[in-house]
Amino acid sequence: MNKKILILSIFLIVAGVSLTAVCAADHDVNTPDGYKINNDLTVKNQKVQFQGMDAIQTIYVLENGTDNITLTTFDVDHLVDFTPSGGSVSKNIKNKDGIYQEKDGRYIFLYKDQDQFIQIDAPSEKLIEEVLP
Repeated sequence: MNKKILILSIFLIVAGVSLTAVCAADHDVNTPDGYKINNDLTVKNQKVQFQGMDAIQTIYVLENGTDNITLTTFDVDHLVDFTPSGGSVSKNIKNKDGIYQEKDGRYIFLYKDQDQFIQIDAPSEKLIEEVLP
């Protein structure tokens, strides 16, 4: 009986970790091999300005040693100007149209999914592709 409880407990812990990774930012995203969500760095429902509009921001950080990938969502109630500026360009990555920029050795991709804007900030474009579903 104790072995069944232990096995069930381990299964529930593993299932919980997997669901957290898949549900990050309330969207289907992939967690690249070796990366894990650092829950200590998660920020949920923070009021911010996004493109000059009030927004609710949620941040998740995936870590792999010293590398990290930051997933940020912005919930906005109004139409937002979604055009490249300041060194960014329009780009399609894995069938997602968005705005792309390389800055200070980081790669940033911002796209709209349903009613949210999602920004992925990663150490390489390849990792952005791995995160996108």
